[in-house]
Amino acid sequence: MIRKSQLNLVPSNNHILFTPPLEFKFGGDIDAEMLANMMLERMKELGGIGLSANQVGLNIKMFVMGFETVEMAIFNPEILEQAGEVVEDEGCLTFPGIFVKVKRPETIKVKFQNIKGELREEVITGMTARIFLHEYDHMIGKTMQHRVSKLKWDLAVKKYKHKKDKLIKKYIQKSLINIQKEIDQHDHP
Repeated sequence: MIRKSQLNLVPSNNHILFTPPLEFKFGGDIDAEMLANMMLERMKELGGIGLSANQVGLNIKMFVMGFETVEMAIFNPEILEQAGEVVEDEGCLTFPGIFVKVKRPETIKVKFQNIKGELREEVITGMTARIFLHEYDHMIGKTMQHRVSKLKWDLAVKKYKHKKDKLIKKYIQKSLINIQKEIDQHDHP
């Protein structure tokens, strides 16, 4: 049995992220509804709008997604058709703080199983399609890093590191100022 506390993000270089996971077997060792609920809770705790099973170390074709009022658990997904094209910023829980512009289809027709194992076919558009496609990439052993050039990726990483360094410097300066104030107050009550 899987516990939510076991659902921790694997490092971005973990081989599980680059290997297509195994099909989810309904009626097997893992209860689909319980897994879906744990994954959705974990996704929210991590501050994401999508989370795939292999991102948390589970070698199964399953992901959850949710934003605004829509929450879905997707098992054994397939992309049947794609149309249109949109370029927008994307982030990923696997690469916290890194955002890149990714080109994706605007509309997709998909096939998947829901938490009851029922086969569904749907046409999805907009942000829901983008999230589905992003998580689907995890199902085929890809990450958003594979969707952009090395140059774009390296620039995004550099930008993130620069932002992080600035925040750390600012925090250290603030901390030093507060420490100095405490010392001054202690010396001159």
